[in-house]
Amino acid sequence: MRQLFFLVRQNLRRRPFRAWLMIGGIILACATLFPAAILSKGIKDTLRTSRERLGADIVAVPAESREEALAALISGEPTTFYMSSSLETRVGQIPGVKRTCAQVYLRSLDAACCVVQVTLIGYDPERDFTIAPWVLQKTGERQRNNQIIVGAKVISAVVGTPAKAIGQRLIFMGKPFTVATILEPTGLGADYTVFLTLETAYQLVTDSPLYPVPIRQDQISTILIQVEDGADPAAVAQDIERNIPAVKALTSGHLTRFFSLQLQGLVDVLLLAGGIFSLLAVGLVGSLFALSVRQRMRELGLFRAMGARRDVVFRLIVLEAVCIAGVGGAIGVLLGACATYFSKDLITEMIGNMYIWPDNQDFLVIVLLIMAASLVTGILGGLYPALRISRLEPYEAIRAS
Repeated sequence: MRQLFFLVRQNLRRRPFRAWLMIGGIILACATLFPAAILSKGIKDTLRTSRERLGADIVAVPAESREEALAALISGEPTTFYMSSSLETRVGQIPGVKRTCAQVYLRSLDAACCVVQVTLIGYDPERDFTIAPWVLQKTGERQRNNQIIVGAKVISAVVGTPAKAIGQRLIFMGKPFTVATILEPTGLGADYTVFLTLETAYQLVTDSPLYPVPIRQDQISTILIQVEDGADPAAVAQDIERNIPAVKALTSGHLTRFFSLQLQGLVDVLLLAGGIFSLLAVGLVGSLFALSVRQRMRELGLFRAMGARRDVVFRLIVLEAVCIAGVGGAIGVLLGACATYFSKDLITEMIGNMYIWPDNQDFLVIVLLIMAASLVTGILGGLYPALRISRLEPYEAIRAS
């Protein structure tokens, strides 16, 4: 095997332009496929995580404020919208609804932690089935009125390490709060939200004469709905809208579908480009290898005449293709990873707040898959020329040159 590697290295050195042309084709394919695979994996993880951590099967919002509600739920955009709390009772009477809980949305006037407004959400720790169970599991007690729960990405404006933020005092609308815990990433607007108790939320508005939108204690912003086991959330949502025209019922699938459509177009373009480049790379490697083998007929014929077996010639050509594919794949993955890393902030800004990047283990798996794909590309490109030359007798190979 060492002798074969030596022969491969010598041949590549003799024809560097051709070698780098083949390597370049594989680099282009791998450098395009890598970010496409990363984004695709991130989309799947974000959709799964968002559905799991949303905590509710359906979210009912005021019918006239659907767009504002979507902006708040999906990207955490600070906004306000309200409806009568009596609607929660009516929603709870719809067949298929297991239980409900209400939330009220506020928009912070100022905050010592942040340079922009953030969304404040008041919830009832006694009845809530989305945030409250998570807080109880993390802290061992229900949230108190002087505490806040901070979204995963809000806290980056305070300190670099989330663990250091727990116990800190932050000021919202002139009132100090203690950070009880940090929410895990959800991929939705909750990552950019501060949660406080419902009682505190109403009190903040009462104590703040500058708050632009007066809120009564009989008003709420959203109704979170959990459906009965076996019930279809989409069907229950339709029943809610049909029986209560004042609300718009959004299923968890509806919320995450908006995000999926936003990113899937970009991923499809990258995957299409990567697939085209991969096919071109196979054709390029195959054509150049066929040309290379044709020009080396005499050399390979003499090699056979000196005693080299058919399988040795075959392995020599395939090994050369594997080396070219390996170098091209490694450089392509490195370039793709660098491009993804350095454009991470740009991508996040372009696609919004919802995207959750794959972890290091996923990155490693994708690297290995792309490398394997590049090796397959090289092998496919060099397979036919290798089979063709290995089947020729030494005399035929020498005459063919």
